[in-house]
Amino acid sequence: GECTAFKERFMECLRQSGYESTACRQNAMAYLECRMDRRVGQLMANEPLEKLGFKDLINEKPEEKPEKS
Repeated sequence: GECTAFKERFMECLRQSGYESTACRQNAMAYLECRMDRRVGQLMANEPLEKLGFKDLINEKPEEKPEKS
């Protein structure tokens, strides 16, 4: 559950954008970073974000902590 807030922000972005994933890349990157940082369930090893397709967003990282609702 440590990355649930990141996942929810990503899913909300997808719903609002009509499931256009390119509009939600910042949210996707934040969610993957959370998963890698916390190694949630040991399901995701650390990988450079460049290798995951986020090279262009590296310098535009979103806030570390999601807004609480």
